[in-house]
Amino acid sequence: MNYFLARKNFYKIVFASVFIVVAIFTVPAQDEITLSRSSVVSMITIYPGDRIYSVFGHSAFRVYDPVNDIDWMYNYGTFNFSDDHFVLKFIEGRLDYYLSIGSFERALRFYYLVERRKVFEQVLDFDLKQRQALFEFLEENGRPENRVYRYDFIWDNCATRITDAIDRVFPGLVDYSAYKAPEKSFRKMLIPYLGENPFTNFGIQLVLGRVTDRMPIGHEIFFLPLYMKEAFSEAVMKTDGSGTTPLVIRESVLADPGRIFNKKPDYPLFIFLSILIIYFASLVFQYRKNRGNKNFAISKISGIVSTLCEGFIFLFTGIIGLLITYLWFFSHHSVTGSNFNYLWCTPLSLILFVGIFLKKKTSVRKMFLFASNLSLIMCAAYLICIAAGAQYALPSFFPIVIFLTIAALRKIYITCQEGNCPIYAALVVRRKSTGGSAKK
Repeated sequence: MNYFLARKNFYKIVFASVFIVVAIFTVPAQDEITLSRSSVVSMITIYPGDRIYSVFGHSAFRVYDPVNDIDWMYNYGTFNFSDDHFVLKFIEGRLDYYLSIGSFERALRFYYLVERRKVFEQVLDFDLKQRQALFEFLEENGRPENRVYRYDFIWDNCATRITDAIDRVFPGLVDYSAYKAPEKSFRKMLIPYLGENPFTNFGIQLVLGRVTDRMPIGHEIFFLPLYMKEAFSEAVMKTDGSGTTPLVIRESVLADPGRIFNKKPDYPLFIFLSILIIYFASLVFQYRKNRGNKNFAISKISGIVSTLCEGFIFLFTGIIGLLITYLWFFSHHSVTGSNFNYLWCTPLSLILFVGIFLKKKTSVRKMFLFASNLSLIMCAAYLICIAAGAQYALPSFFPIVIFLTIAALRKIYITCQEGNCPIYAALVVRRKSTGGSAKK
């Protein structure tokens, strides 16, 4: 079963790659095309799909003119799958997208038959002169020397390029103010699209910074195609007088596979909450052993379990912390800076991970005492920031933060008991001296 599923996904990727390459080169360069009165210009909205690059939907222009035998799709969401450095460029925030021009009929078949996505068309009420102007702009923008742009997840993508094109060709013509956007932050707008992908949602919310916790202003709402579709339905164009006319004159569903999106359980929350419970239970068994329970097997197993839990969480948060460090301070991404998750998901955890394998009596343990203290302070600071509304946090984050807090307290307690904590040693000496004088 897995073999046939993998084979099916392989053919989908190959088909998608071939489609994109063909779409770029199927439309030959044309000079001085004059659209007829039968021509129409539409905004096409493709609903979300299964793959990570398609879960937020897609937007494109369609120019249809039966007289000139034109039915083309102008797609600002094209990128090169076969780039040898694709993953590296994506992580660095240097991924280039470009405008491709291809057959709309071929694109419609691909979205409907291969990706099983709903396709919605909104015919724009531009007159012939306006349609010609926008068509010439798209043609010029689609030339090899003009078509490439630096992709940005929120500020510059396939959807924002649609309204940017209209505003550049017709400055001040279209008024979108009638559309009342939901009062949600960028971050919370993304969450419903990731209901079928809880692990993807976990990863995205983990690396997004505080800039995504504010609400969009003006055209910023158009970073998501479905919101832009709704705004187009209510938008108006200013006429020569003081009146207005609707931007969209006709809407229709061109393809609808009838697929249903089912929200999946929050698996990351279940996983990390289970680890926290197991870890806490193992500590309880160790405490009972220290209080007189002589069952060696139980204490031994509980010690191994707690060590494995700590190792996993320390290694996980440490590695993700390195990724957040790179995305914040070194990458070109505009939405991964000022990330409060860095307070608990930090490379500092790698020090605690290494500390698991060092001998208890080594003097290097003092370094781990410092790391534990710092981890405890940072976790507390994170919880205060979240309580103050500085940044949104997924429920699945909190079991990890609580785990790190308990682990830090445990490391501090163990290190102090070994005599590596001056404050603890001073308190013990003082308590003994007080107790001794009381006996006399």
